[in-house]
Amino acid sequence: MRILKITAVVALALSSFAAENVAPTKTELEEMYNKAFRDFDANNFPQALKELDAIDARQPELAPSQNLRGVILMRQGIYDKAEAALLEAARIDPKFWNARFNLAEIPFLKKDWAEARKRFEQLLSSSHSDLASEASQLIQYKVLLTYLLEGKENMVDSILAKLELTPDTPAVDYVKAAVALQHKSEKEAKDWMAVAEKNFSPQLNKLFAESLFEVGWLEKPTGQARASLPLMTAAERSEKTKAVAHSKFEQAQQALRRRDFGTAGKLVDEADRAEPNQPTTL
Repeated sequence: MRILKITAVVALALSSFAAENVAPTKTELEEMYNKAFRDFDANNFPQALKELDAIDARQPELAPSQNLRGVILMRQGIYDKAEAALLEAARIDPKFWNARFNLAEIPFLKKDWAEARKRFEQLLSSSHSDLASEASQLIQYKVLLTYLLEGKENMVDSILAKLELTPDTPAVDYVKAAVALQHKSEKEAKDWMAVAEKNFSPQLNKLFAESLFEVGWLEKPTGQARASLPLMTAAERSEKTKAVAHSKFEQAQQALRRRDFGTAGKLVDEADRAEPNQPTTL
């Protein structure tokens, strides 16, 4: 199953159904979910919601399903129902960070900066050490934007100093771009964004630029899809890695039974790269 995605505004990377106890119809549910996600990705929200209804009828209380429902409702501007769905996802799986991120996105989109900041800061305080660096910096960046949007520029320096300690993302450049936009200097902002584009991947640049579109400081290019980034805790990343390694090893065993030794060897190597030095691959 493809890694489901967390976007700035939408799902910052959803967990795989492989982590859910949906046997014996796990494969079928994964296919149904993927169909719902494809419809969502194509902006066919009514059909995506129908697919999610079908999932709920077969297997209720799946956090990823409720999260995606919340994201769709959020895209439609139906914030009260979006919040209800996301709260349900968080209730089902309290460690499902994607739902909690999206719960913070709702007041951000509603321009309730104080409430958005409160929720983002709660997410950081409860999971900062466990989040991927990109996700942590994205959240800190969004916290900083809430201060800027309230006219509290005096709060920028302390957050910027933290971001400068781990320059794994274009967060610092986008903070400077945001400050420039706050001062009505679009040219300076775009200069900082150009610096970021030279040093970081298009995916990361789109992710941080998305917030500038959300708050109305810049106009989003026509046809540009929403940026996305896997958002997982260390435990979720470990579980995913193990699942990938296990899947590759099983495929290698099948190739071996077919006496396809070349393919088996390649798959074992892939399993070892996913999770090195495991007894099954040595």
